[in-house]
Formats: sequence, C-alpha cells, structure tokens
Amino acid sequence: MIKSALLTMLLACIAVSGAPRPETSTYVDGNVSALTPHTGGTLVFKDNNSMTFRTGSTDVSVPYASILHAELGATQFHNHDMPGILRVVNRVHPTETQLLTVDFKSSLGENQTMTLQLGKPAASSVLATIQEHTAKSVTALKAPAGKTADGKEAWWGDSYWKTTRNQDSWNSNAAANTAAK
Repeated sequence: MIKSALLTMLLACIAVSGAPRPETSTYVDGNVSALTPHTGGTLVFKDNNSMTFRTGSTDVSVPYASILHAELGATQFHNHDMPGILRVVNRVHPTETQLLTVDFKSSLGENQTMTLQLGKPAASSVLATIQEHTAKSVTALKAPAGKTADGKEAWWGDSYWKTTRNQDSWNSNAAANTAAK
C-alpha cells in the first residue's frame, strides 16, 4: 500500500515537472486591444496548443500555431529603493528582467505583437517553450517525411562534413566555386 502510494507520488512529480510553470509577467507594449501597457499578469501554459496571458480582467490566448516570430530583447537591470543594508545588497544583486516579443496572428487573421517583461531565467524558459511548440507545427508543414528534395533522409551533419552520403552536393558546390573564380 505504501509502495504504491510512493510510486504514484513519484509519477505525479515527473508528470508535473515536464510542464512549463506559469510565469509572472508584465505586458509592456504591443497592439493587443484587450490589454493596456504596463498591465501585470501571468503567462500560463495550459496545454500543448496555446499559451494564455491572464490579467485580473481579461485572458489573451495565443495558439502556438499562430505565432509568427518570438525573440528576446536586451537584459534590463532594476534597482529598487530599499532601507538600510538592503540597499547595498540590492546594488550588488539587482533584479534582472528581459523583454520577450511575440508576433502572432489573431483569431481574425490580424498581425498582432505582444511584448512581455519577464524575469531573465523565465524569459529564456518561455522562449524555449514557444520554440519547442512552434517547431513541431513548422516542421510538420515543411518536411513531413524528413526527406530532402532528392529523396535522401535529412541529416543536420550534411551541412558541416563532407561524406560519401553528401558527395554530390559538395562536388557541385566546389565546381560552382571554381567556375566563379
């Protein structure tokens, strides 16, 4: 009985740790009509299809399939006024944030931009989650069978190493380079 309860708890922890956690963020800029600049909220990853920015008054859902581009901005450092010795500690360890800009198509087909300010570690994690989910949909559309144009299996190393597998491509590249000189 105890063993099965421990096993169940272990499996639940593994399942929960695989999902991205909600991240506190601030909507800084963009053209989402439901949000005003400097609105605080939580970025929630409720399923594998979309992420949602939740504020006290509204929820803005962004399906991963509609994301056109996502990028991180420069790191920003913030010092807050604190009393006494905490002021010194705050100058040594300021709060680091980073802007995440997401371009996506709304449900009406309009291009929209949402710039969120997140803690620096959270920003990297959110971008990785977006890239992971958008890569699946983009990869599925571009190369359904994982083959190149000539019917060979695609492999990332072909662009780095010369092998007998990719000999035809580097022979043609060498001929083109020689002819150009």
